[in-house]
Amino acid sequence: MKPQTERLSYTTEEACAVTGLNRNALYRAMAAGQLSTFKVGKRRMVSARALREYIEDREKEAAA
Repeated sequence: MKPQTERLSYTTEEACAVTGLNRNALYRAMAAGQLSTFKVGKRRMVSARALREYIEDREKEAAA
């Protein structure tokens, strides 16, 4: 068996799948500057770090 390696980035569709966010929520967060993204060619990508930070920020807001 191949060891599982951590992904460094995701397409927007993959980011929706791994976070459970729907496409509209993901794009709203991107438009509001709450979620950092980058482009590779024509593909919009989201780093695993940016997803973790976004989720942690939402958790902090919910706890406040």
